[in-house]
Amino acid sequence: MSIKERRKFMRFVTILQAEYWAKGPSMEKGQAQVRDFSREGIGVLLPNSVEQGEHVDLTLKVPGDNVPIFATGEVAWARATQDQAQVGAGLRLLSIKPLDLARLLDFVYSRWLGGVRESF
Repeated sequence: MSIKERRKFMRFVTILQAEYWAKGPSMEKGQAQVRDFSREGIGVLLPNSVEQGEHVDLTLKVPGDNVPIFATGEVAWARATQDQAQVGAGLRLLSIKPLDLARLLDFVYSRWLGGVRESF
């Protein structure tokens, strides 16, 4: 049985550090690790559980850039990692300034392009 891919945009694997604050029932906050990014969403690893539908504020730290990127996402899904040590979550981007989105896409795309060039 195959799983239908629902993503509209390409997903880029990238590792970034971030801080997060859940604005909902869980009220969790702390350090997060961004695993991947697309135009409409972010995959993150969190130390604690968040609930589907919660809004989460993120402060992303882009290597080589001293100005953080601020974004808000909605938890589309969340589940414990295989070892139960963290929670993996998919956040649908709700708000991010266009300039911040462009900076983030520039960083992610340049990393991806570097990997593509190395494979030739």
